[in-house]
Amino acid sequence: MIRSPSFSALVLGGAIGAATLLSGGGTAEAGRIRFGGGAHFSGRAHFSGRWHGRGSIRFARPAWRPRVWVGGNIWVGSGYYYPRSYYYYYPEYVPSYYAGASYYPVQPVAAAPGVVAVAPVRPSLPVFGIGVFAGGSSVKDTQVSSDVGAMLRFRVTPGLLIEGEVGKTSFENDVRVDRRIGASLIYEIGAYNTFAPYVLAGGGVQQADVDGSFSTTQDFGEIGVGLRLAVSRNFHLTVDVRAGRSQTIDSDQPRFLSAEARTVAPPSGDFGGDDTEDYTRARLAAVLYF
Repeated sequence: MIRSPSFSALVLGGAIGAATLLSGGGTAEAGRIRFGGGAHFSGRAHFSGRWHGRGSIRFARPAWRPRVWVGGNIWVGSGYYYPRSYYYYYPEYVPSYYAGASYYPVQPVAAAPGVVAVAPVRPSLPVFGIGVFAGGSSVKDTQVSSDVGAMLRFRVTPGLLIEGEVGKTSFENDVRVDRRIGASLIYEIGAYNTFAPYVLAGGGVQQADVDGSFSTTQDFGEIGVGLRLAVSRNFHLTVDVRAGRSQTIDSDQPRFLSAEARTVAPPSGDFGGDDTEDYTRARLAAVLYF
């Protein structure tokens, strides 16, 4: 004869099942435990019972917060059945997916004040320069000559310069020697560049001495183009070509002139004659600025 177990028996059976589950370790994914036994006490009370227990511990690993799931059921004889229970455990610490930094919102930090770039200031161009030049000149049909001289330059604006020169042009065998004083306006295009082309216009006065027996005084005007190379801030090289026309304003009465001198002699300016003369000249100059 099987009698219904008392409440104390049920409690005893549940405690034994729970202790067995805990002693089996919480890391196993599944396990089954069966208990059987009987108890007989002499006296008025007589009872027996069987307890069957099954428990399992499973761990789930969700994407964001891992949790532990524990479940189990206990069956007690005489038709008593306890449904399985579920427990969820959330650990206090959740590891971050970002190494060394929390993915929780961080209080923004004030940005550093902006830095405004200042455009560099262009250095000033040199103002005053002194130089020398050498070249050649062509007049009438004679092209064999040498042209040398010295000059001063003064910069009015970054591109505009004033040049003054004194020079001497000697034709072959010194048959004719021209000495002149002149001034020019020069405008450099791209004065801050290393290479700067320029245009010029100038004029002056010169005196021509032919074979020691005839001299004239002339005024002249010329235009030209050139190129300037800035080797450094204070040292420039220039090359230019100039074309001009001179006019006789005064002359001595010519005496006897050799045939060679007549080929390069300037006009005398006599009444009814042609008193102008065309020429071209080229020169290479070096200028030192201060």
